[in-house]
Parts: sequence; structure tokens; C-alpha cells
Amino acid sequence: MASSDERDDLVTVVALGPPTLSQADADDGALATEARQLLAQRTFPEPAELVKLGRFRITERMGHGGMGVVYAAHDDELDRDIAIKLLRPDLAPDLSGRERLLREAQAIAKLSHPNIVHVYEVGTEGERVFMAMELIRGQTLRQFCAGKPWQAIVDVFMAAGEGLAAAHAAGVVHRDFKPDNVIVDERGRPRVVDFGLARAPAGAALPDHVDTDQHAAMLATATSPHSERPLDLTGTGTVLGTPAYMAPEQFARADPDARTDQFAFGVSLFEMLYSRRPFPGSTYTELVGSILKGMKVEAEAGPLGVPRKVRQIVLRALARDPEGRFASMDELLLALRKARAPRQRRALAWAGVAAL
Repeated sequence: MASSDERDDLVTVVALGPPTLSQADADDGALATEARQLLAQRTFPEPAELVKLGRFRITERMGHGGMGVVYAAHDDELDRDIAIKLLRPDLAPDLSGRERLLREAQAIAKLSHPNIVHVYEVGTEGERVFMAMELIRGQTLRQFCAGKPWQAIVDVFMAAGEGLAAAHAAGVVHRDFKPDNVIVDERGRPRVVDFGLARAPAGAALPDHVDTDQHAAMLATATSPHSERPLDLTGTGTVLGTPAYMAPEQFARADPDARTDQFAFGVSLFEMLYSRRPFPGSTYTELVGSILKGMKVEAEAGPLGVPRKVRQIVLRALARDPEGRFASMDELLLALRKARAPRQRRALAWAGVAAL
């Protein structure tokens, strides 16, 4: 548990409790795996034998995250394969909470954009809210960007950003944007998924924290995406997010807005361009301290030769104060397009010369 000084300095606290992975990492891989399974069972309760949910027939469990469990299913009435997300019951433990969660899920279902996963239907199963959505076969944005030149990375991020901008125009904030919450389909089209739904009630005490990463008990070291350290997980947290991608205002419990998503977009783009995250810290306390103080690592051209104009755009999106960021995702995307365009025009000009 953080000291009182750390609480004052870092605003938020992680509630510690067994089982943890720090002990598991000290032993063997089997013990670490068992610890993760115990954490998943404790934090993501689900029906023991879920085979039918309304008219949807469950075919397989695809995975789980901070929001709940995801299944592949088949819609027997419309004869199509879909994905079902069954949200965690503790996100809305009472009737008013479920009604609020249902309303927010319905708002997400109204979004229609080629770069946002399409939600077909929202409903309830007992005391739990579920979302039926299109089933996308592909890879995460993180996987897609591996080994790509900076131009391809910026291009796919701009497409994903168009989805975020469309959501913002409809009054929807994602709250948990990161490379693992964008799926790139087999044709190279990115789709933003996993819009965050959980918010703590106004005036509540500082919350426990739940990391929505797929391996929820692990926090990747900020300066190296491939090096991971343990992060204890609470089972009763009311704030969802992934610490490395959360804006300072999220730790301070301020209501997130479009600029909050912009910050997460900037962290994600920085990470894919430089193969490291912008804020240093190998523990939760160090990481949050870096984010709250705006202590970013140096960003030079790097091995991909990222242009200075692109670096400046990304760093502006990472401003500690929301007022220092772009006014909107549309403005950020316009800046990226302008930074990208000169090189594209030069490439076209050279192609024209070569054709003569």
C-alpha cells in the first residue's frame, strides 16, 4: 500500500491483496499461470456453463478483460457469427447502476463508422448487461504495427483516430484507448473496440484501480513494452483503465472527455513509433508519478526516422493539462495529415519523374 505521502503526491492508490503475481514471478511459470487464473476467477465471475444468451448460441469463450468476458456466438435468427461481451456484474451492482450501464451501452450501439466495431444489440441476462457485436477476425493494432515503417503506423492510427473522432461527435468518450483495443481486420482496416463503460459515482472516495489489460494483473514497464512487472489487482474497483495510457485527469477522478482519449491516442502512437512508452516507470507508483508530473522520455527520430513535425504533434497530444492538447481529435488528425502529406507529395513527384 502506498504511504500517505505517496497518496498526496500521486492522487490515487492501488489496493493490494492476495493473490499477487510478485510471489509467482519469484517462483516458476506454472505458479504465475495459476495466480493469473485465480485472479481471473476472483475478478471476472461468470456462469459455469453459459450455452445460450437470448437468441444467441455461445460457441466458444474468446477471452476476458476488465469489462467482462467475451464469447464467440451464433445468431440463429439472422444466421450470422457474432461476438458477445458479458459485462462484469460488479460494474453495476444495483438496478439504477444496471440501467445507467444499459443506457451507455445503447449509446455506443448507435455509433456507426467504418473504424468502430458495430454493436448489433444490447440487453440484459439476469442481472448482467451484454453487448452483441460484429465478430472481427484480425490482429491488434500492436501486432499490426510490428515491423512497419513510421508512415504505415501513422496511416493506420489516423484511420483509428477517425473512429474516435466520430464517437466524440456523438458524445461518446472511449476512456480506455490503447493498441490492444483496436483490431485491424484482414484487409487492413482498423476498428476501435472496447469502449469503456464503467465510471465511479460523483463524490465517491478515491477508488481502487482495475487494469483492463488482457493480462489484467501485469503492468508493462513504461520504457520497454516487452518487460513486465506485477501489478496487484483489486476486485471491487470502480475505475477502469490501463495505467500506462491513462491521462493525468483520470487519476484525479475528473470526468474524462475527448481530450482524455487524445492523450491515450498519443501514448499509443508514441509507443508504436518508438517501441517504448513516453512516461518512464517500472512500478505503478513511478509510472503514475511520471504521468502526473509530465515527465516524458526523450523522443528523437529513432530507428524509424520519425519526422520532427510528427514528434511535435504526438508530444502535444501528451500535454499534462488538457488545455495544452489539441482542441479535438479532428484537429489532431488534420495536423498528422499535413505532416504526412509533404513526403507523400514528394514521393508522387518522384514517381512522375521516373515515368518520363
